[in-house]
Amino acid sequence: MNDTIAGSQIRFILDAEDKEIRAGRMTGSGGKSPRGESYDFTNYYMTRNAKPHIPVVGEFHFSRFAYLQWEEELLKMKAGGVSIVASYVFWNFHEEQEGEFNWSGNLNLRHFVDLCGKHELPLIVRIGPFCHGEVRNGGMPDWLFSYPFEVRSNDEGYLYYAKRLYREIARQLNGCFYQEGGPVIGVQLENEYMHAGAPMDAWGYTREKYITSGRDGREHLKMLRHIAEEVGMKPMFYTATAWGNAAVPEEGTLPMLAGYAYTPWIPNQPPSREYLFRDLHMNPVEEVDYDSLEYPAAYCELAGGMQVSYHARPVVDADSVEAMTIVKLANGSNLVGYYMYHGGTNPIGKNSYLNEQALPKMTYDYQSPLGEFGRVGESYDRIRTLSMFLEAYGELLAPMGCVVPDGQHAITPENTMDMRWSVRQQDGSGFLFMNNYQDHVAMPDRDIQLELHTSKGTALYPREGTMQLKTGMAAILPFHMNLNGMKIISATVQPLTRFMVNQELTAVFYAHDGMMPEYVIDASSVTNVDMLEGTVSEQGNEVVIHPIAGKDHHLRITTSDGIMIRIITLTREEALHAYRFRVGGEDRLVISSSHLYVQNEMLLCTSVEQPEMEVSFYPAPEHVSASKYAVSSQSKQGIFGTYTLQVSPYEPAVEVDYPKEYAATLRLDTAWPEQVDDVWIEIDYEGDVAAAHIHHQMLTDHIHYGHSWMLGLKQSRHLLAEHALRLSITPIRKGTTESYVNQAYVERFEGVEIGKFNEIRVRLQYRVGLILAGVREDT
Repeated sequence: MNDTIAGSQIRFILDAEDKEIRAGRMTGSGGKSPRGESYDFTNYYMTRNAKPHIPVVGEFHFSRFAYLQWEEELLKMKAGGVSIVASYVFWNFHEEQEGEFNWSGNLNLRHFVDLCGKHELPLIVRIGPFCHGEVRNGGMPDWLFSYPFEVRSNDEGYLYYAKRLYREIARQLNGCFYQEGGPVIGVQLENEYMHAGAPMDAWGYTREKYITSGRDGREHLKMLRHIAEEVGMKPMFYTATAWGNAAVPEEGTLPMLAGYAYTPWIPNQPPSREYLFRDLHMNPVEEVDYDSLEYPAAYCELAGGMQVSYHARPVVDADSVEAMTIVKLANGSNLVGYYMYHGGTNPIGKNSYLNEQALPKMTYDYQSPLGEFGRVGESYDRIRTLSMFLEAYGELLAPMGCVVPDGQHAITPENTMDMRWSVRQQDGSGFLFMNNYQDHVAMPDRDIQLELHTSKGTALYPREGTMQLKTGMAAILPFHMNLNGMKIISATVQPLTRFMVNQELTAVFYAHDGMMPEYVIDASSVTNVDMLEGTVSEQGNEVVIHPIAGKDHHLRITTSDGIMIRIITLTREEALHAYRFRVGGEDRLVISSSHLYVQNEMLLCTSVEQPEMEVSFYPAPEHVSASKYAVSSQSKQGIFGTYTLQVSPYEPAVEVDYPKEYAATLRLDTAWPEQVDDVWIEIDYEGDVAAAHIHHQMLTDHIHYGHSWMLGLKQSRHLLAEHALRLSITPIRKGTTESYVNQAYVERFEGVEIGKFNEIRVRLQYRVGLILAGVREDT
């Protein structure tokens, strides 16, 4: 293989051999459910029902969220493309007082597991004893450190308490493993063992006191596994966090990796290497304690955001999350997992707050796709587009090997000049990956043409002229893709999803800003192109199609075998509003200005501050019934049936007072009408940190990091009926501080203290339910 670059033109000869797919160390570590569904592994990817599978894992800590909303949040995760849920079991949350276990309310592990099972969401349980998760003592209770043994070791005293913990967890998981018909497919023992500890907050005197990272290597993990199985926890497989040369058992344990670019633990962090192309299966990013060629490259902790701390307050944008995912897929990761996918709030302990020092006492929003109170973030839509792609094309992508052009290995994170791109391929077919995002560096727009020579012929992007890869953008483009007999030589549009409608394949792509949509198709594979708008031309042995992007347009192709294929080319904005659901008895593409999820066969549409919502369906349903409080109207947009939903705007009675400097109180009418799903308080303030209280308890807190503070009140509505929401700011100081000791510590500050509420806004979240029936005959 080789590549040459002249100006904006790249020419590459793809002559790599196909990836060797064989049995690996994880092969045989799967199993079957009573329904006959199965998981297993090769050396390169996971299989589901004996087919290659690239799952999307979303981390959601049940104990950090209100249990009455667990089901709704799990359904939002499922709608967002999560196919496996992961969750920690924090020991100190459940046994803060020695011998007193609590599995009730927000700590009800069994209820959470049952909800995952109800909604067919497989689950990986991360059971510790050490978890970290930015929890006090890494999740270990304070009382544990009063005993004369070494934690995280094979010390018999420590193992006694580890076994007691595991026995309690096993009771909660009884009958819940996949082979028994439950959702639990895997268990993680320990976390970052032999790699990292956590602040020992039980010590209480200095920030520099850390819990040991461990000393017994694989033998300790082997012992923990023996204990887990002895008390009844027998999952199909175990997982281990494997970065930083952490210990990984050789058999039955899937090593999992992490990718973070905005890292508070690295002072003055330089641009990271997370957005560069490399073959992770052949050459992991860092040293690991296992033979990478024997296991799939799997990520359990791609940064879905980052938690701010008092000393480091990074902002993680949606571009970074999308770009990192695309780069890791290009690099051979065949499992992508997000930490966090869903944020939350630490419970308040009986003796102390349960946060790790220097972090907020309660909030663990993490800037994640779904936030502390269920806030839907911009990265939620980005991840969903990639999850839809993996659901539709993961079976095709998973066996494809990485081909990284030689010049890519020399690119450094600071390099803004060279184009970053890579390929995954099998037998001359595959996907082109491009990235123009780098943390802490501004990347320029790029006008490029890429010429890819494979055993199946030449693919040009675009066929004539150039296309633009805009700053912050990453993309996945197909080459030599056989789509039900239609041979796509190249396309400047990104695959989104595909599904069958009335025995006809519908393939959905979307056009990136700066890239004119183009399909170049092998002329011998098609006999007719039916398209009302756009251009079609036959040039030699190629049919070149330039469609109009947008859901109002589509085209139909007849293959040489007489098969009809419908192609929809969405705009980028439409793709970010798109979902794939089976609803109303059919697989459908749904595009909406609102956010969607399905519960009890009902499509639920939620929207913040917009009492009017638009929902478009393909195939269009024969009939749609909306919630009785909503007014709906119907229209036709191309092949989509579009429904406009209108609910009555609501303005709750709100009283905001400022009883003293740096403080505010808010009283709110809680008799919300049925169209109101939640009420959000958006607080624009200046200051250092802030806190919110209701009655005698703290609701949450906030470390200022440049973004507005968002509070969802649905969980606290019952308290707000009688009590005010109290907000307080600790001001930030700008000036100089002198300190000295005169019997006691004395601090004198010269300067200004800034603490100010700029604006407190009430934002209504509306909800409408839709019941769909049948498919309209004119679809």
